[in-house]
Amino acid sequence: MGANSQEKKEKKPYQFAKVPCFLTGKLVLDTDRERIKQKLAKFLVDERGFSMDELIPDQEYFMEFKGKKIVSIIDLLIKINDRILLLARCNPGSVVTRETCAISLARLFLPEHIIPYAIQANLDDVAILDVKNKRAIEYGWDNIPSRTELLEMTKNWPPPALPEKRREVEQQLLFSYETHWRKDPPEVRGDVLVYK
Repeated sequence: MGANSQEKKEKKPYQFAKVPCFLTGKLVLDTDRERIKQKLAKFLVDERGFSMDELIPDQEYFMEFKGKKIVSIIDLLIKINDRILLLARCNPGSVVTRETCAISLARLFLPEHIIPYAIQANLDDVAILDVKNKRAIEYGWDNIPSRTELLEMTKNWPPPALPEKRREVEQQLLFSYETHWRKDPPEVRGDVLVYK
């Protein structure tokens, strides 16, 4: 046997290509999640009338729950006139199984009140979520509200604050969804787990 046949072939990790971000122009990894976010951002601008500066990508929510520290990634926020009206999460797989996570994140992200609406999206489907009532109100890309419709939906400002007794419940829901359904391990930053 030759030396070459005895060498173990090392598995190289998959190398994602980089593509320009629709909103920032910076190169980003071309992952499934990023493809969904790019599709959603372009759709919101081109088809629903939002301006690019009203879409805020890649925000983080830090939470410490029962001694464990986690960071949840928010793919997009829609902010108009200094008001965050909608939170969007993008993941491959079923939107229905991830609705609770998006709702909990929208209930916890701002300390003063909930974000009134959320979106959970994959490449083929979208759940439009009423955060106050914790339910889906529509499904499908064509049912995402336009800028005008979202402003009408949020005209009674501000939305309600999350009662303090609900914070721990929402944190437990978010923690459970973020840490238990994943096949890939989280990114580790010191003693903080980052769930993307």
